[in-house]
Amino acid sequence: MTHMFTYGSLQEEKIQSALYGRSLKGKKDCLLGYVMLEQKIFDQYPVIRPSLLKTDVICGMVYEISERELLKTDVYEGNSYRRKEVVLQSGKSAWVYAKNTTD
Repeated sequence: MTHMFTYGSLQEEKIQSALYGRSLKGKKDCLLGYVMLEQKIFDQYPVIRPSLLKTDVICGMVYEISERELLKTDVYEGNSYRRKEVVLQSGKSAWVYAKNTTD
């Protein structure tokens, strides 16, 4: 099992059910040193990127998922995001999907 930090649509139960076949049980947590961009993918999905300021914070949810579910998430997020391992405010290590810097 691994941890995934979410700040957008993956917090929605209907998305989780469609993607994983179950609702995820999560805990609130925050990601330090990241900012939410005004730009949204397809004018709908939020995008984050690393910030120069460690005081910038994105709050969301952290979930425990399987490696297979993580691969499903890679497909769901597509080429607009890239998966990156981060350390959350709680000290927990988790994967997060941030802006793909090649876009």
